[in-house]
Amino acid sequence: MTENSHSISFPMKSSQFCEHIISSEYKNASKNGSFQSPGWPNHYPNSVHCTYKFVGRENERIRIKFSQFSIQGRSPICDHDYLDIFSQLTFHSEDLLEAELTGRFCGELSDSLPKLIVSRNNVLVLSFFSDASKNYKGFNGTYEFFDASVYDIGTLAPPMSCGYTVRSESRTKGYIISPTYPGMYPDNLFCYYKFHGKPGQRLKLTFVDFSLFHGDEYCPFDYLKIYDGYTSDSPEIGTFCGKYNKTTLYSTSEALHLEFVTSQGRLEFGKAPLEAEADFSFDRRGFNITYEFSDKFVNLDFIEKDAEHILGTECDQRILSRKESNGTISSPNYPEAFPQNVTCRYYLDGLMDRQNLEKARISFFDFNIPGNMPYCMIGYVGLNDDRRYGKGEVKEKFCGSLLPPALSSTGPRLVLTLNTHGAVRGGRFFARYQFVTDYAISGLPIAEGQCSYLYTSSKQKAGSFNSPRYPGHYPEDLECVYIFRPEDDWKVLISFDVFSLPATDSTQCLNTDFVEISEETDIRNNFTVVGKYCANNYPGPLLSHRVVKMKFHSDSQENTMGFKATFQFVKGVDMNTKCGRIIQSPGTGGVIESPNYPRKYKANTYCEWEIRASKKHNRIMIQPAYFNIEKSADGCSNTAVRIYLEENSLQPHIEMCGSADSNFVNISHKDVIKISFISSQKALGGQGFKLSWTEIYSGESSSCFGFKCKSNKHCISSTLSCNDLPNCGGGDNSDEVTECPVAAGIQILHIAIGTSISSFFCIILLICGFYHRRKFRNEPPPDDHDHVEVRNSNSTHRSSNSNHRTSNHIPMMSNHNHRTSNHIPMISNHNHRTSNHDQD
Repeated sequence: MTENSHSISFPMKSSQFCEHIISSEYKNASKNGSFQSPGWPNHYPNSVHCTYKFVGRENERIRIKFSQFSIQGRSPICDHDYLDIFSQLTFHSEDLLEAELTGRFCGELSDSLPKLIVSRNNVLVLSFFSDASKNYKGFNGTYEFFDASVYDIGTLAPPMSCGYTVRSESRTKGYIISPTYPGMYPDNLFCYYKFHGKPGQRLKLTFVDFSLFHGDEYCPFDYLKIYDGYTSDSPEIGTFCGKYNKTTLYSTSEALHLEFVTSQGRLEFGKAPLEAEADFSFDRRGFNITYEFSDKFVNLDFIEKDAEHILGTECDQRILSRKESNGTISSPNYPEAFPQNVTCRYYLDGLMDRQNLEKARISFFDFNIPGNMPYCMIGYVGLNDDRRYGKGEVKEKFCGSLLPPALSSTGPRLVLTLNTHGAVRGGRFFARYQFVTDYAISGLPIAEGQCSYLYTSSKQKAGSFNSPRYPGHYPEDLECVYIFRPEDDWKVLISFDVFSLPATDSTQCLNTDFVEISEETDIRNNFTVVGKYCANNYPGPLLSHRVVKMKFHSDSQENTMGFKATFQFVKGVDMNTKCGRIIQSPGTGGVIESPNYPRKYKANTYCEWEIRASKKHNRIMIQPAYFNIEKSADGCSNTAVRIYLEENSLQPHIEMCGSADSNFVNISHKDVIKISFISSQKALGGQGFKLSWTEIYSGESSSCFGFKCKSNKHCISSTLSCNDLPNCGGGDNSDEVTECPVAAGIQILHIAIGTSISSFFCIILLICGFYHRRKFRNEPPPDDHDHVEVRNSNSTHRSSNSNHRTSNHIPMMSNHNHRTSNHIPMISNHNHRTSNHDQD
C-alpha cells in the first residue's frame, strides 16, 4: 500500500500486519507531514505489526521527530510493545532482520527518546509491534524530506565506508558534520576526515556545535580523536567527547587527521544497572566543525629549540626545565612586529618531583607593546596566576616601552600571556628566563640558588619558616641554613609547631637527619651549638638576644615531612620576664620556683637564674623538690627548663619538661650554675617546679666542718639538715634523717597530749561552776534576824555612812566560825564573834 498524503492514520483489526510507504519521489509529493500509530488518537490495538517506510529521492534524507509517545513497556527492555527505528538503510526493501538497528523504544518517558532522527541515506523505516496484553495510546510524530547536499563536505571515500578528504585546493574554508547531524548519531560508527593543505599553511578548526556522549574523562564510548598530521600515526592533539562550544584548535603544519568512533551499550557510572543504560537519554547530536586553511596564522619559527609548541594551539609553547636551565623567549616574528589579534602563552615549568622543586624567573631586555599602563586596552604581556595545571587568569599586565620588572613564579609554573587583540600596530618583546631551585621557604634568600635565609627584626617582626617543601617531603642530601638577627634591644623567640624527622637509635643524632641550633658568641660569625634534635625529639622554645643560626641537614636515606616553626622578635614588654635573678650563695642553699608556683605559670614567660657559690672552689647542686611542667607527645615543644653547668656556656647540659623527682641531680662544673625557664605563646600552663639548690664544699681539705652526706659524701652547710628539702643528691636523704632531733619530736607529741587533757578538765570545771552558781541563785532569801549591823565606834573619824545594814545580798562565806581582823565583820549563820571594838 502506497500513499503520498500529508498524514498517515488508519484503523486496524486484531492480529493484523500493515505496511505504510511514504515517498517523496512522486510528482507533487509532500516533503513533510505527520505519522501516527494505528488507531490514533485512540489506543492502538493488540497483536499488530506495522511498518512505516519513508523513501526520499536520491539526493534527499529524512528526519523524523516524535511529539507524543506512549507504548507499553519499560526501556530498554521493551518486552511487551515497542517501536524499532532503522535509519542506516540503503534500500527500503532490505531485510530488517539483517539491517543495523538504530534503536528500540517503548515506555512513556520522553527522556528515553531521541530528540531528532536523521537517516544516513534516503530511506528510513519504523517497525511497530504490540502484544496481546495491554495497549496504550501510541505515538505521533512529524517527518520531513530535505536536501542531502549539506552532507557533501569533501571527497567521499569508497562506497560502504564513512570517510572524507578535504583539500585546500578545493576549499579553503568550510565545515564538517557527523553523518546524521543534528539527529542522533548511530551506534558502531567509524568515520574519518582528512585535511590536506599546502606547505606553509596551517589549519584552524572551530567547534560550532559538539555533543557526544560523555561516559568518562577518557571517553570510553563515543569520541572524536584529532591527530596533528596526515595519519593516525601523527601526534595526537586530543580526544574529545561531551559538549564543547566555540573551542578552537590549530594544526602545527598543513595537515590534520580526525576519527569519529561510536559504540553501543553506553552506561552512566554510579547508577543502578537498569537506570545506567544511557544509549538514548543523552542528546547525541554529533558535531558541526568549521575549518580554515591559511598561511596567515602565526609562524611557529619563533619558538626556540629548548621549547615545544603545544599541539592544538595557535602559538602556545611550553618550556620544561632541564635542572636550573635558562634560555630566551620572544614575541612571534621577532625582531619584526608581532601579528595582530593573536594570543600566545608561554608555559615555563620548573621541576617538581621527589628530589626537585623549582620556580621560574623572567627578565626583559627588549619591550615595546603599544598601549598605556595600567589599562593596556590594545595589547599586553601579562603574568598569569600560578597554577600547576592550566593557564590561570592574567593578574598583572604590562605595555608601553618601559621594561617590566623581573617576574617570578611562586610555584613551579610561570605563565606569560601575549595578547594582541585590538592592537592597531605590532610590537615586540625579548626576555631571558631562568629556572632556580625553590625550597618553598619564606624568608630573604642569602644566596641565589642556595637554601639559606635571613630574618631580621628590622624587616619582619614575626613569621614562619619550615623545612624545604613542607608539608611535602624534603629532598635528600640537602643542608639549609636559617639566620635570625635581632637588632638593638630585640630578642628572637622561636617555637616549633611540627617536628618529624626519620627515627634513629642515635641519641647524638649521628648518621641521620637533624636540626642544629647555634647562637653567636661575642666573636662575630662565631657560633656555638646550643641544641641538636632529630627523630621526634621536639626542640623546645628558644629566646635569645644573640644571632641564632639554625641548620637543617638531610642525608641520602629516608626523608619525611620535616618541620614547621614560628619566629617572633620581641622586647621586654612582650614577654613576662619579672622572674629570675642572680643569687649569691652565703654558703648554704635555697630554692627557686616557677612564676606563680604552686599555681600555674603563664604563657610567653622567660626566667633566668644564676647561682654563684660563696667560694670559687665550691660547686652548686640542683635537685627537684617538685617538678611538673607540660610535655607534648614528642618533647618540650611549648615549655622547657634548661640547666647550664658553666657560667659562659650557651649550650644547656639538659633540657627538661614533664615530671622529675629528687634523683635527677645536676652539679655545676665550677662555682656558677644557670637555669632558664621558657613558655611559648601556645603553652597551656602547669603547676610548675620547685628546685632545691645546695652549695657543695669542695676545698682541698678532706675535713668537713658542716654536714657530710652519708652516701654521696657531699659536704654541705649544717643549716641544711632537717629542712624538708633534698640537699644531698640523688638517692641520699641523710640530711633529712641523720642528727635530726627525733626525741624533740616525741616531747612535742607529749606536750600536745598533755595540753589536750588539761583543756578537757578545764572545760569540765567550767561546766560544774556554772551549774553550782545557778543552784545558789535559786535559794529563798534569809529572815530579818539574820541581818547584821556593823559599826565602828572607836574610830576617831566617823563616817557619814557609819551605819550599815547587811542584807541577804551579802554572800555566805562559810558555814563555820570565822575570824576577821578589826573593822571587818564576821558573817556566819552560826555563832559570830566580832572584835572588841564594836558589837551589837
